[in-house]
Amino acid sequence: MLIGISFGLAACVLWGFTYLLPLLLPDYPTTYISVARGIVMGVTALAGLALQRQYLKQVNLKDWNTAFWLTLIGNLIQPWCLFSSVQYAGVALAATFFGLIPVLVALIANERDKRKGKKYLPLSKLILPLSVIFIGLILANFEGLINVLEDYKSNPNFLIGVIYSVLSTAMWTWYPIRNADWLLDHPKISPVFFTSMQCSLLLPFGIVLYVALWLFSGDLKEFFGPSPFAFIGWSLFAGVVCSFGATALWNAMSQKVPTAVAGPMLVFETIFSVTWGCVYARAFPTATLFIGMVLLVSGVVYTLMLFNSLNEPVVSEAESSAGGM
Repeated sequence: MLIGISFGLAACVLWGFTYLLPLLLPDYPTTYISVARGIVMGVTALAGLALQRQYLKQVNLKDWNTAFWLTLIGNLIQPWCLFSSVQYAGVALAATFFGLIPVLVALIANERDKRKGKKYLPLSKLILPLSVIFIGLILANFEGLINVLEDYKSNPNFLIGVIYSVLSTAMWTWYPIRNADWLLDHPKISPVFFTSMQCSLLLPFGIVLYVALWLFSGDLKEFFGPSPFAFIGWSLFAGVVCSFGATALWNAMSQKVPTAVAGPMLVFETIFSVTWGCVYARAFPTATLFIGMVLLVSGVVYTLMLFNSLNEPVVSEAESSAGGM
């Protein structure tokens, strides 16, 4: 499980960086950023499919259909909603909504395991760690949320940002659960290959959508916008490293740990997005941010310990007595 958790942490470090893209490319609409990132992911995925083509015979049309919906919602529409929520309502609000996902995924996945007859934790045991995560989430984004709420009346697009945040949260709650379902059902197929399956489907959609945006939206005069080198450079980095690479790492974790365990790991995406925000702003974390992150980590560690206890062997009284003789 430790190896899987390490993969998940690395994925969250990279995913957290994507929150900065609208700030690094302020002259570009979020739709262009999201679509360009998707195109790069698609090109990278073609290489992945070629290198692991031995798995092609092990998947069928139903598997490709699953990959299509996962990538459409999780890698194209959801990032666009996320970037739009950052642009319209700020990083703090987007990160706070997004931080609800670990709690939602843990609760939903645990309940699904219960209904399937798998090992699960009673809700009473999850209330404490998930509450600690939620409180930590609020504290970690406290000052940013205060600023956002103070600017609410002067920001006509605030409610639009809230709507995008809700949509982003709903989609990214669904994605890891459905994604993990497929990976756990196909343990012999490389998680990198499944990442390539998903991302390769982005390429044709991405190319058509980008050309259509440029031709009909009128948002950019030049095909690659006012800062082509920055746009292409950040798109390459985000698409290859922060998206394809992070998704591959997350899929590797999802194949090694239960979904209810993977869910709380998403907290670290919020932690690293806030950390990257501090780095970008060249500011030290505030006291509330630091306390919030400590609570977030504590809540996740406690949750992981609880789920790990499900895998410990149960020692009967007879065995215990025999061992003591």
